[in-house]
Amino acid sequence: MVRGKWNEGSSPVSVCEEIRQSVEVNVPVSKADERWTRFLFWNLYQRPLKTPDISEAEPDAGFVHLEAVDDHTTRATVDLNYCAHFAGISDTEEIAQVRQHLGETLARYKEFVESHKG
Repeated sequence: MVRGKWNEGSSPVSVCEEIRQSVEVNVPVSKADERWTRFLFWNLYQRPLKTPDISEAEPDAGFVHLEAVDDHTTRATVDLNYCAHFAGISDTEEIAQVRQHLGETLARYKEFVESHKG
């Protein structure tokens, strides 16, 4: 769903979109949850963001849901409400970059989780 923010002159300031992506990891939910926390800290302190800065999102701008697919598999779903706001880039291009970044981040999460099973 795409929504526009409007200023007093009734013209769109930015485009907002609800972005949802999922990945399945081969660990139980309890491990996936523990690893999600470690992964977030690892990304925040070890990997600087080199794409649109989603770290400025409002705290209620999204959530992560972990659900058991079976006893040894978890689906991690990220829902993000993102509003484009960078100068010099089109809103649709910016949102596409955020989608790509989220997909790459979930792929790194899968690799992180499955390589640290211990």
